[in-house]
Amino acid sequence: MRTFTPTEDALIREQPVTGTGLKTLEKMLGISRETLLRRAHELGVSLSKDNNDETIDTRLRSSDKLVDPLLERLERIHGDRKYSLV
Repeated sequence: MRTFTPTEDALIREQPVTGTGLKTLEKMLGISRETLLRRAHELGVSLSKDNNDETIDTRLRSSDKLVDPLLERLERIHGDRKYSLV
């Protein structure tokens, strides 16, 4: 049985919000999908399975402003610019 660190648990808890793909999360944590799902269940988290494992881009943009991945995703999904990416 694996012992998870607080950081690993945080990544699992935040997955539904960040939209990190399950494959990506498995690779980041070095665990199988079964182990990931079991730990999420232990933490009381329902993992989001409807994403396509696209990479969340947190690089600096040409405007030299950091992009919040969640706000960027909201803008992409809703197609309008009512969300501030600053």
